[in-house]
Amino acid sequence: SKYGLGDSDEEDELPTDPKKAKIATLEAQQRANAEKMTLNSLRQAQKISEDAARNLDPKALVAGVASGFRPMDDTAEFLLMDKTQFFQAGGNSDFSMFDPPRQRPTITSPTAVLAQEMVGNEAHKMQLMKSSFFVEDNAPEDEPMETTGRLLRHRKFFNVEPLVWKDGASESSSQYDFEHPSPALPISSSVSEASLMCDAHYEETSSMATGSIVAAVKETKFEMPVTKAFKFVCKPKVAPIKLRATTVPLPRSIAYEMRDNWIADLGFYKGRSFKLSFGPQNSLVLPSTYNNMQNLKEFTGPSLPVSMVFAPRSATDLSPSVMQLVEFNMVKGNEGFRESIIPHLEVQLNDCLSVNVEGSECPCIHPDSGTKLISKHFSESLKQRNAGLKEDYSVSVWSLLFALWGDHDELVDLEKNSHYMVMCRRNLLSEWLENTLLGKDLLSKKVSTHSYLEHMLDLLSCHRVNEACELAFSYDDANLALVLSQLSSGAVFRLLMEEQLFAWQQSKSDKYIDLERLKMYMLAAGAPMMQSSHGAINLLENKNWLTALALQLWYFTAPTSSITDALNAYNDAFQAEECYAEPPKPSYRDAPTDTKKPVYDLRYHLLQLHSKRMHSLEETLNPITHTADAMDFRLSWLLLQTLRALGYRHCSPLTEARLSVDFASQLENEGLWQWGIFVLLHIKQQTQRERAVQQMLQRNVSVSAKVALYAEERFIVEELGIPMSWVDYAKAVKAGASGKHHLQAKYLLKAKHFATAHDVIFQHIAPDAIINGKMKYLHSLLIQFEDTEGSSIRVPNWANQGQIFLDFIDISAKFKQIRSVTNIADINARWENLKPQLSELCSRISLLPCPTSKHRLCQSEISQSLSCLVHGMCIVCPEMESSTVLKVALERLPLPQEFASKELRIWLEELLDKIQNEPPFSERQQPTMMEI
Repeated sequence: SKYGLGDSDEEDELPTDPKKAKIATLEAQQRANAEKMTLNSLRQAQKISEDAARNLDPKALVAGVASGFRPMDDTAEFLLMDKTQFFQAGGNSDFSMFDPPRQRPTITSPTAVLAQEMVGNEAHKMQLMKSSFFVEDNAPEDEPMETTGRLLRHRKFFNVEPLVWKDGASESSSQYDFEHPSPALPISSSVSEASLMCDAHYEETSSMATGSIVAAVKETKFEMPVTKAFKFVCKPKVAPIKLRATTVPLPRSIAYEMRDNWIADLGFYKGRSFKLSFGPQNSLVLPSTYNNMQNLKEFTGPSLPVSMVFAPRSATDLSPSVMQLVEFNMVKGNEGFRESIIPHLEVQLNDCLSVNVEGSECPCIHPDSGTKLISKHFSESLKQRNAGLKEDYSVSVWSLLFALWGDHDELVDLEKNSHYMVMCRRNLLSEWLENTLLGKDLLSKKVSTHSYLEHMLDLLSCHRVNEACELAFSYDDANLALVLSQLSSGAVFRLLMEEQLFAWQQSKSDKYIDLERLKMYMLAAGAPMMQSSHGAINLLENKNWLTALALQLWYFTAPTSSITDALNAYNDAFQAEECYAEPPKPSYRDAPTDTKKPVYDLRYHLLQLHSKRMHSLEETLNPITHTADAMDFRLSWLLLQTLRALGYRHCSPLTEARLSVDFASQLENEGLWQWGIFVLLHIKQQTQRERAVQQMLQRNVSVSAKVALYAEERFIVEELGIPMSWVDYAKAVKAGASGKHHLQAKYLLKAKHFATAHDVIFQHIAPDAIINGKMKYLHSLLIQFEDTEGSSIRVPNWANQGQIFLDFIDISAKFKQIRSVTNIADINARWENLKPQLSELCSRISLLPCPTSKHRLCQSEISQSLSCLVHGMCIVCPEMESSTVLKVALERLPLPQEFASKELRIWLEELLDKIQNEPPFSERQQPTMMEI
């Protein structure tokens, strides 16, 4: 037969022929050698399987379990894997654990019959039969392996009939061996058939195989080719990096010479670079060295120079690297920033329109009336004119705007392009020039006989003609007073004065006339330049651009000319090849002069904008036109909004958005972030506006468990119309960055960011709440995921995370209510209603993700509580088969090892009680030894 057995049970007779005996002896020796070779190969296969089991990844094995693969309980892989995850993967069943148990057929060992036939056979045949159990040389590689009786016994521990007992050998198996039957390992798995069979029968064949292998090594004369074991895990060689205590300067590094040649090795020296980015309050984190920091501490000057702050590592500096936090003062010498800007922002807020944009929760703000804005800003600037030079300049700008575009009583109901309107604007500009050019002590200055002509010329430069005439009468100079009284009278008088000056020039008599007197005659003649015996006379020489423009308006242009005519004449004066007038440079000191485009005064740009409507707003609103601090955007932004209200909207959207963002950043650096949000609401593009406002909120909101909203936050919600959900989300981001996860979850729920709130609750709050028994607090958070209609809000992974916690809290609350009930009927009814929910939760608890040990502890706590409830259910409902219910519960619940052992003993006791209460064990079919 296949196993070396004869057709009959009688012993075979030995041959008597010597030749046959010799042949039989040789055949027996060859069979013994083949047997030894076979056992040697089995030993090597066993060693390979043990090495593979040591290198096997338990996580990969768990993945196989989830897909239907079940390893044997006595293999090395099963001993190395996590038992809890093993039974979580196989614990999902589609039936309730409180249903009646399904009938399963009794498994009979296929070796039971062979065990009876082995009695009386030779030991040599028995060994061959045992070897055939280990390896079948003739079996094809793709043929599945038949499961032995002992293996089936281990896998069918809880699937056999209740009367099948375990012997002492089966008590040594794992305490978790209660699972459904699973197919044998495939041939392609990392564990071979030989290794599984050797593990299953190792106790029976260890002594025999060891002796056979030793004998085979000594007697075998030839070696069979043995396949080299495959290396399952290749571990790379790790070379530890030796850290130096000092940093080598880049010029002394070996990578310095390669900086221009090896593009692929940029990390050698680019790794020393550091990205600089500004933070709140104009703070900047810079890399430096310890020696450089010592030099900064020893510096005693009023302010640190930039060269010292950004000093690189020198070639001889081997000190450690340090990081330094630097704060920059972006506004030069302005201590009253808040007092100067808040009144103007309030004016802007009171005269603006808040427009609700469709599809956006963030409103967009537009200025309302430009003329009203000009009047109110002008009034506020007058209150601050004595605060400093910048405030004084602001008064000049707002007064010029009021003269050019403001509402006046004499201009009511007049057409904009009418001649009367043009003349009124001219007079208003003339009045503004008089007030701007008039010195503080000009009218009260003391003069003498030798200096009164120079003083009269100064008065005429400010258009103080009456005062100049009175001064001439006081010094008995009636003829000069008569001439000055006719200034700007008309073309006839100017022509006569021009002829007189020409006659004096021809007769050389002008050399006997004082230069100041000649200049006043030139003003009367409307001649800015003239040749005389004193040389060339230029009335615009050494005059600032405002004075030159005023002289053009008052004396050199026609009395009926407009502002545009006077401005064009001034442009010709300073833009001519032979320039005889000063260009309109900014009024502050050290104005930039080496730029590609010349920088002109802001007031000049406003005059140009009034004369030419399409004048560049980008150049007009540049901060360097009115201040030396290029980061001071106060006046530029206010002018932008005022000009937009007046109808000047040809500024590019990029410039407008950049100016708003820059001014908002300036306000944020000064602690006025709530007004910065007001400024950001003026951005036209919706996405840029929303993103800028949200980022500003996230940087500046305050998180406190005691204070719901601070004054700044109430202002942006009530006055600016910022949605409360944005404020809550910003608080949640701030709380999360600070590690305050409870406040983070609170504000995320208020902001209706349920997905993020669910993740925070699951990661940081729910495990602690379950472990510490804070069920009410956790329930107050999770119940907010239910809408008004009672259906759960769609949240990713809600069913396997938040819903499990919520169901467990609900079951615990119902159990507490049952404990307070005294009526037995009500108790049974409530327990009956609790069955479906308890069964479902026992099936789903294994699906709860456990990324941390705290989550695993939380899962264990829930599983223990559910196990206790299952025991209570078995006690209250005696009609159920308690052993079956407990068995299913133990399969589904991921219990810790100690608690599982205790539950297993309880289950065994229940099973023994059930067996004892049934008919005698002897009446049923007794299982054979091999089945046990």
